[in-house]
Amino acid sequence: MSWTGGDWMCGACQHVNFKKRDACQRCGYPKYGGPDPSKYGCNRTEVLAGDWYCNCGAHNYASRPNCYRCSSMKNDYGGAAYSMMPSAEGYGSDASAPPGWKSGDWMCNRVGCGVHNYASRMECFKCQTPKDYGNKFAVDFKITVYMLIYVHN
Repeated sequence: MSWTGGDWMCGACQHVNFKKRDACQRCGYPKYGGPDPSKYGCNRTEVLAGDWYCNCGAHNYASRPNCYRCSSMKNDYGGAAYSMMPSAEGYGSDASAPPGWKSGDWMCNRVGCGVHNYASRMECFKCQTPKDYGNKFAVDFKITVYMLIYVHN
């Protein structure tokens, strides 16, 4: 979905909603405030056994054979068809980059966004989050999840 004037991003699940909606289409969170988003029902952040992360950044439940966001197939290692290990600039090396990516392209690290951005962008085109937002935390978290799920099993 592309942004148009008045469209808004849900504070609980980061879904982009049309201007006309008073509540999020995905999770029902109100457009103008409401309960603490961190305690809202759809904002599940825990990773359960078998859950996997797609290269688009989406957290998928173990039962999903395809990514709910981009439809990439889950591979035998639990992730999408590309490298599960993120680098400081995004995912994998140029050899493991998804089709259409060029050297230096990066993935937004904001939870709920995860879109592909060109190397020349200093902030995400979708959510305007800075390129280096949470980079160290995001990389450390994804490496920790990878180690817990794939190395210690």
